Amino acid sequence: MPFSGELRRMSTRVTRNTVVATLGTPDRTAGSLNSPVQLEEFGIHYNEKWTYEHLVSDPAGVPQRTIYWQRYDFVATMVRGGANEEWRPDTKLAEATEPENDRLAPIEDHHEPIKPSGLYAAVSEVKDSTDLGGYIMGQKPSRAMD
Repeated sequence: MPFSGELRRMSTRVTRNTVVATLGTPDRTAGSLNSPVQLEEFGIHYNEKWTYEHLVSDPAGVPQRTIYWQRYDFVATMVRGGANEEWRPDTKLAEATEPENDRLAPIEDHHEPIKPSGLYAAVSEVKDSTDLGGYIMGQKPSRAMD
């Protein structure tokens, strides 16, 4: 089943993190993002598939969804209303993960970076290349370490 340009363009924003934030973790997975094996279903080429079987708050309002990935890249998604229905392509997930509909909390990065001071001083002396240091300051290493 070839997919329209609309479905091909929707992969720009759909990421693994946004899918998990929107739908939760999948009920089943098949394949792996590191798998060299290419699989095909409904004309969709992928190497990992996530299956959701009991969704209660899916953007398309359906209980079943399958998401296809090629490594980290979103390829396509199919939905159906029940086990007796046909799978059909869906664009609602891509719409739900657009920035204006983002369910992820915004990150407030208001912390200043730490400026290097050059004041670092080791608290223990390293004896040789096999010694890792880490002794209590002011105490000499015990005989067990010699």
